[in-house]
Amino acid sequence: MGWIVVISGGPGGADYITESARRKASECDVLIGNKDQLNTIETHDTKHVHEESGIESILDLLEKHRGEKTGIMVTGDAGIYSLAQKIIDRFGKDSIIEVIPGISSIQVAFARIKESWLNVRVFSFHGRALEGFEEILEHERVAILCDREHNSKVILGKLMDYGLFDGSREIYVCQELTLPEERVIRIGSPEDVAKIEVNGKEIVVILSL
Repeated sequence: MGWIVVISGGPGGADYITESARRKASECDVLIGNKDQLNTIETHDTKHVHEESGIESILDLLEKHRGEKTGIMVTGDAGIYSLAQKIIDRFGKDSIIEVIPGISSIQVAFARIKESWLNVRVFSFHGRALEGFEEILEHERVAILCDREHNSKVILGKLMDYGLFDGSREIYVCQELTLPEERVIRIGSPEDVAKIEVNGKEIVVILSL
């Protein structure tokens, strides 16, 4: 019998978490999430609140609270490079009562540059090895999820070795989407890449024209 509710917490800003996500979180006996996620919802009626972002620690907490209705806040939408798959891998689909969808940072990035994200190919180097760069520029519409180590400057630097600025492309670095520090930077040259000031959560968008 399931005991886990996977709750999509949006890209970060409080305005971008759905009312459904807030309501479902408030109905849980146990809630797990990072500090920013927990700050976007009411937790005073929840019996146990765990501020945790480590994957293995989260999975251990889900095991510990087996039998209690346990909400786990995930970043963005649960269907895109999410902790939801690791939960399923460990506990099986039957462990999940329901998945609450949300707004992904990819949706926000394409909204900011006023482009459709239909047919976009998503790559993630968030906690993953830097490999497969030769495939990225083969696609017409690409979104790349970064992390602090594999940030936009590193990734665009690697892509220059594969002809990033050959041909006609629009390139954007989207930082801290939906947060007060949000920036969308248009990249048009190697000099622009060198000037990037890496800041928090980043997505790189590449459009072939």
